[in-house]
Amino acid sequence: MARTSSSKKKRKDEEDPNPEVTQRKRLKALAFSNNLLSEVPAKPHAPLTPSNTVVKHHGKDILKKSQRKNRFLFSFPGLLAPIGGGKIGELKDLGTKNPVLYLDFPQGRMKLFGTIVFPKNRYLTMQFPRGGKSVMCEDYFDNMVSYFLQSVCHIDC
Repeated sequence: MARTSSSKKKRKDEEDPNPEVTQRKRLKALAFSNNLLSEVPAKPHAPLTPSNTVVKHHGKDILKKSQRKNRFLFSFPGLLAPIGGGKIGELKDLGTKNPVLYLDFPQGRMKLFGTIVFPKNRYLTMQFPRGGKSVMCEDYFDNMVSYFLQSVCHIDC
């Protein structure tokens, strides 16, 4: 006589009851399956040659501004090119693991679901002054918010 185990039933019942954790895991798996994120560091096919500005400032000191609040680098699945400066939308729930971005369009709003990623590398924005005395590190990003095409919905106004 075969005996059925209730361990499978318990595992299903013990899954994360928190919908935020479930959503975060789903979005992270989606990012890895679409090759937006990778566990393996990227290796360039050919070495990149530095620009003339970087070569000119080779060996100079990098100055960093004073401490500041955390800044987030946003990663989109396409090109986001607003025509002019100004408000493009509204960011909600940045304090959570899954922030939501609402982009405003004349036809309505687009809702983008994202997830916060903590990359191993820091991304820097550098400023090279004309004098060539030093290089200014304007910002560095420890956190990245990735948005995915599969997690977008249109909201009519």
